[in-house]
Amino acid sequence: MRGLVAGLLAGFLGWSGAALALEPGALVPDAAGVVLQGPPGIRLSQLKGRVVVVDFWASWCGPCIESMPKLDHLRKRLHAEGHADRFEVLAVSLDKDVKLARRYLEARPVSYPVVADPIGISAQRFGVWRLPATVLVDLEGRAHMIYHGYGPEFSADIETRARALLRPAP
Repeated sequence: MRGLVAGLLAGFLGWSGAALALEPGALVPDAAGVVLQGPPGIRLSQLKGRVVVVDFWASWCGPCIESMPKLDHLRKRLHAEGHADRFEVLAVSLDKDVKLARRYLEARPVSYPVVADPIGISAQRFGVWRLPATVLVDLEGRAHMIYHGYGPEFSADIETRARALLRPAP
């Protein structure tokens, strides 16, 4: 049933083929697109060996507008605490018009890298069916936790889990 719903949503959102849901523990696919901010050519595969929050968003998504500043504060805190080489946030805009994503970032800037995926290739690879969709990726490139939507506990949960992943192994 889950595959059917994901497939129907993929079709509704204009993606070809069925969207396969990413499961916790699975290796994450690459995420890339038109770089809106960050290093030239930035993509998820370049961040392997770091804990990464991959955040799929769109300028028209109200919950995305709430979550992005919280992710930005988390990134700034963890970088200030010395985790800049081990933690990153990578945002993937799903706006079909890249200009809308650029305009959004001009009005509400964030400090982390942002790419635009107007045709939804990365979203399809990740099985995104709701926005925001956020994936916490561990140091080995596996999906540790997958969040669909946004709620009051979102930021605290991501921070707790990210800090646990950043702790040295005993």
